[in-house]
Amino acid sequence: MRIGVLGAGRIGRTHILNLAELDAVDEVLVVDPDPAALESVRSAATVCADAAELFERSDGVVVATPTARHPEDVVAVADAGLPCFCEKPISLDLAATEATLAHVAAAGTELQVGFHRRFDPGFVAMRRAIESGDLGELYLIRAACHDSEPPHESYLPTAGSIFCDMHIHDFDAVAWLSGRRPVSVHATGSVLVDDMFARHGDVDTAAAIIHLDGGALAVLTGTRQNGVGYDHRTEVIGSRDSLSAGLGPRMPMRSADPGVPGPVDPFPNFPVRFHAAYAAEMAAFVALAAGDAPNPCPGSAAADALRVALAADASLASGAPVRVDEIS
Repeated sequence: MRIGVLGAGRIGRTHILNLAELDAVDEVLVVDPDPAALESVRSAATVCADAAELFERSDGVVVATPTARHPEDVVAVADAGLPCFCEKPISLDLAATEATLAHVAAAGTELQVGFHRRFDPGFVAMRRAIESGDLGELYLIRAACHDSEPPHESYLPTAGSIFCDMHIHDFDAVAWLSGRRPVSVHATGSVLVDDMFARHGDVDTAAAIIHLDGGALAVLTGTRQNGVGYDHRTEVIGSRDSLSAGLGPRMPMRSADPGVPGPVDPFPNFPVRFHAAYAAEMAAFVALAAGDAPNPCPGSAAADALRVALAADASLASGAPVRVDEIS
């Protein structure tokens, strides 16, 4: 199989390198307007002159371009009749997201969305425990998402809020893990890391409580800077068992109790923390493009998670809980 990749930035490069390692992939093709980005992946991918050539030569396409381009790129892939993988989000606008999904459906092609936590081994094990009943009755999900370093300010104008950019992964994971629909969100936040976030109408330190149908709760915390490293843990707590993904010797958290060893080589960033998840995500897309497996993360997941993120934005602005079904 030949898989094309639109975009060779940080996430595009990650996908290209993972695709090149798969036995089922004979060639990775790439298009990017930045010569330096292309040079960084030249050993793993074949550079195409333009998107038209890439579409002609590909069996499936990964969209890893800047967020603002996602809708038009996904539509172009669908019009070419090819299976598509799109990094989150499809769009920061719910109407644009739904219009893109409708176009893909009309074209009759597959669209997989890049919520990589569905492929992390720990998350997969937690979901299995919930589905099998081994966890017992689900009481609580706790997620911590703490960046090691804040992004450059140039990233902020197009990234969306902390809820639409960072916590949207948690919103998808909470619904996917639990199998339950988020009903309402109560969010709050502060600017403690850098005033640049305030200049862009955002916060850099956040917390949210999500009520799920059936009564279980999810609690999320996030910061744009963590002095020890990139810290992402998600815990599921039930009547029979409690499990965590991300709990291990590389977890960037020091114990204040005497005699407890500190973290060993803490995770520096998300590509390292979720390396196995990104690799499995690309393997799943290749299987989908080959017609060998169902879609593990359909486009509808992008709209569902975005609704929760927008509800969190509205809650942050109002100071009150917001029902997800009020977001349209």
